[in-house]
Parts: sequence; structure tokens; C-alpha cells
Amino acid sequence: MKLSNETRDVLKNFAAINSNIVFNGGNEIKTMSEAKNILVSATVDETFPDNQLGIYDLNEFLGVLSMFDDPELAFSQDFNSVKIVQDNRSVNYYFSDPSILTTPSKAITMPDPEVTVTLTVDDIAQMRKAASALGVSDVVITANPGDSKITVRVTDVEDATANNFELSVDGPAATAPYRFIFNIANFKIMQGDYNVQISSKLISQWTHSSSELTYFIALEKSSTYGG
Repeated sequence: MKLSNETRDVLKNFAAINSNIVFNGGNEIKTMSEAKNILVSATVDETFPDNQLGIYDLNEFLGVLSMFDDPELAFSQDFNSVKIVQDNRSVNYYFSDPSILTTPSKAITMPDPEVTVTLTVDDIAQMRKAASALGVSDVVITANPGDSKITVRVTDVEDATANNFELSVDGPAATAPYRFIFNIANFKIMQGDYNVQISSKLISQWTHSSSELTYFIALEKSSTYGG
């Protein structure tokens, strides 16, 4: 088996969320942050063996792959290791016990969202740039009943006089006031446009517009809806 560049890019993104991973077979791969506030799943071109394959240090594994231009992955008969081979060079890489690794135990069922909005690659880049320039980390998404625009504000919710950046985006008219808060450090997502669904149950779903890639990102507990 060979890993495409696209799959390697997905795994690099996964490594930023969690340093370890468990492959459970098939062409869907998942990971979850240690704090369990970010979960991501991706459908890739490759089909992995129907065995649990645990990697303790995903960045190390990707570093080993980068030693080769176009390696072949040959799994051992007992699936305890994989041989990474190209021409007359190879590396024997041993898997870790999946039971000691952080991995999603079940799929998340997204509740009915109160807000659905599209955030473009430029929107997200501007939010990240503003957070860095202003030295803040909160992303606050708000609207009042009847509003035809949603306000996305990058700020510090603990400081009423904090400098802030605002972005106005299209969305459905609000039926109740809301103030949904994210920590921008949790936006560990691959580049692209996203359809974002936000639930008052403090969970959001981010679906990539052109790749089979879905993130679930938790909201901050100080978020409010209605009232």
C-alpha cells in the first residue's frame, strides 16, 4: 500500500490535534484531541487492513515516511509492524498498543443546529491573523432575532475594552439571541471553505466544501442561546 500526498497532508493535520492515532481498517480515519474537544474524521483513497494499528508518535511516523520519495507499506503477517520500503532501503516500524492511545470510541451524532453558516478560507485566515495581531483567543458568533447577518468577533471575552476584529457573514435569520464562543486554538482545521453547524448543546460540526473531511469542535461553556 502507498499513501497519497493528500492522505499524508490529512495525517499531518491529525498530528496537530493528537500525537497518536489508531487505524481501525477501511478508508475512514479518525482522531480526537487529548482534551476530547476536537474530533475529526476523513475518508481517504487508501483502504487500511481490518486490524487496529496504533501509532504512538504520528509526527515521527510521518518523518520516517519523508525519508522516502515513494515508499510502499508492507504490513507484517501479525500486524505488529509495517515495513516501509523503496528500492534497496527500508524501515521496520512497530505499532503501539491501541489501548494506551487516545482514540474516538464512538461516532458523534450532531444535534439539530441553531445556526448554519459558511466560513470561507479567507474568513478563517482573517480570524487567525486578527487573533495573532490583537493577542486574543476568543471567537464570538452572535445575532439577535431577525438579524439577516451574523457577526463573527475575534476578541477577549474577559475584557470589555479588548480590541476586537469583526466579520459579517450571511446566515439564516435568528429566531432567538445567541452568543456562541470558541477558543480559536481549537480551529485545527485544514485549509478550505467550511459549512459550519452550531448547536446550543455546545458542539459544532465543520464540513469541508471539497474534501470528505469533518471536524466536531466544542464550544466554550460560557456560550448562550435564547433568553
